[in-house]
Amino acid sequence: RFYVATSRQLRRLDSVSRSPIYSHFGETVSGLSVIRAYGHQQRFLKQNEDTIDQNLKSVYPWIVSNRWLAMRLESLGNLVVFFAALFAVISRDSLNSGLVGLSISYALN
Repeated sequence: RFYVATSRQLRRLDSVSRSPIYSHFGETVSGLSVIRAYGHQQRFLKQNEDTIDQNLKSVYPWIVSNRWLAMRLESLGNLVVFFAALFAVISRDSLNSGLVGLSISYALN
């Protein structure tokens, strides 16, 4: 529940802050001759960098939240494999090797 709500809000912030980048780029390309004629290239570059920085403020936390989820899921998967192998070792006398291999391979998946 925590991850889904957070990820949804971060993706929303990313899409909201990405729109000014595209609109500024389109305006810059369409008015490139006027920008060069008046010598305002640096101002437009600075404005572009500022809008990209604003976008990255929401992208980085989204990447971190994805890594947070990935680490938790990998840890859970490793625990499942560990316990499958542990139970196979504990009951090695009563289980045949095919069933042990099947259970560990399913746990790996």
